[in-house]
Amino acid sequence: QDTVVALQALAQYGYLTFSKTSLNTVKVNFMEFPSKTFQVNDKNRFLLQQASLPTIPGNYSVEVNGTGCVYLQTTLRYNIHLPKKVAGFSLSVQPANVSCTSNFPPKFDLVLSASYTGNRKVSNMAIMDVKMLSGFVPVRSSLKKVKNGSKV
Repeated sequence: QDTVVALQALAQYGYLTFSKTSLNTVKVNFMEFPSKTFQVNDKNRFLLQQASLPTIPGNYSVEVNGTGCVYLQTTLRYNIHLPKKVAGFSLSVQPANVSCTSNFPPKFDLVLSASYTGNRKVSNMAIMDVKMLSGFVPVRSSLKKVKNGSKV
């Protein structure tokens, strides 16, 4: 039900904002740096156009002139590494029993060791998502052992 309502809202938004002839100029003004200007028209209206902000924090302004609809978005991404003692889990990945012969595809065991190291007594729930490299497939019997909760 929620998906249907969301799709109806998006369709209505598209209907109300669509214009056959749209031409917009979007100008992003940076503090002490040259401004960046984007042209949005019928041919490139679905093209992602982006600019990196030179300094954070900073004062920026955006001017939009023209007709039609333009979607603007700002994104701030940051990564703060937690100290080792604060991390809630420890993870170790090691290859074992590596067998590389010219007649057969390479085979090896992938040993994953994960443990909860947080402050609480239990972690509630954890999901370990292991992606395989292209061309490698897991041995089905080992997956069944992991699924059943036994150590492989």
